[in-house]
Amino acid sequence: MFLNKVMQNDPKLVETAVAFHQAGKILPDTFVVDVDQFLENAKNMLQEAQKQHIQLYYMLKQIGRNPYLAQQLEKIGYPGAVAVDWKEAEVLMKNHCHICHAGHLVQPPFGFADKLVQYGADYITVYSIEKIREIDRAAQKAGKTQKLMIRVIGEKDEIYSGQTAGFLLSDLKEVSDEVKGLKNVVIAGVDSFPCYLYDEKTEDIQPQENLNTVLEAKIILEGYGCRIDNVNAPSATCCRTLQKMAGTAITSAEPGHGLTGTTPYHAVHDTVEKQCTLYLTEVSHNLSGKAFAFGGGYYRRGHIKNALVGKDPHKMEKAIVTPPSMESIDYHFELDRQFPVASSVIMAYRFQIFVSRSDVCLISGIQKGDPQIIGVYSSLGEKKDDE
Repeated sequence: MFLNKVMQNDPKLVETAVAFHQAGKILPDTFVVDVDQFLENAKNMLQEAQKQHIQLYYMLKQIGRNPYLAQQLEKIGYPGAVAVDWKEAEVLMKNHCHICHAGHLVQPPFGFADKLVQYGADYITVYSIEKIREIDRAAQKAGKTQKLMIRVIGEKDEIYSGQTAGFLLSDLKEVSDEVKGLKNVVIAGVDSFPCYLYDEKTEDIQPQENLNTVLEAKIILEGYGCRIDNVNAPSATCCRTLQKMAGTAITSAEPGHGLTGTTPYHAVHDTVEKQCTLYLTEVSHNLSGKAFAFGGGYYRRGHIKNALVGKDPHKMEKAIVTPPSMESIDYHFELDRQFPVASSVIMAYRFQIFVSRSDVCLISGIQKGDPQIIGVYSSLGEKKDDE
């Protein structure tokens, strides 16, 4: 999906990944990140957000909940993270990162609210009365008042399978009344997902019905006496999306794939954010005229089509990739013809590393001609032992 863009925008990343792999410095099934370009993307997005008076909460699940990148983002001015679920929150807490927004798609489970409130999350998304009461009890124990973000859902909203949740607009009076009867929580924000998406017909990022629901929820809740200081509108956040947010009531957004230049919009446009991540693996074996590369990083929405294959970074050949079927484990990727065993295989597709079993290799100095491996991490943000 992004292979041509990576070759165009960051050819040195491809050369470095192949050279390091052939030197035995990187194992297959590894996502390789050009850290300098990643941070350049982040800075450009932050500047655009400041123009639009929108706060950015970084989201790193897609790049393996990486704590090093989280810390670097906070150093350049990001106020903190959004944790999509409690497991991501645990990684952030362990690495002393600030959590601006906890929950997003998954509200905290029973037994975790105490830890989250005690640690200090600016906002916690909720979508059940029971969770509101639990967070209130946790906040009472911690001696603080916890801000809540109410996830809302409208009849025409797009909700992805596995993400069904939210309060209907008709439920907001009941929710408001419930919170008013509690002492340690306040309704301070509204959100939904996805509020923006790439549209293939217009080849542009467009607002979705979910955004209208969020904006309407703000008005409704304010009519019930709630002070809504955060209108959160995630999905496909990048400089282009931030420009689309201009003039709206949106106050916060959550870049994820925008940081790596890998939203669908980035696949078809020359953008401010440049692709800075690729998938590296190697040819395991040949059989019946086909080569098979080690798997582990397949994502079913990745739109994998092609790969670069070879042992010399300057003499790579393009091959057609056949990924495993949906019902199968991705032990191998099939290539359209044979290649020498141990050849490097480079792919660039849409990813969600935290649901894979891949490693993440962070490299700095690529553009300066002095590439250095910062570290290798698991798909869940754990630093691997140095060898």
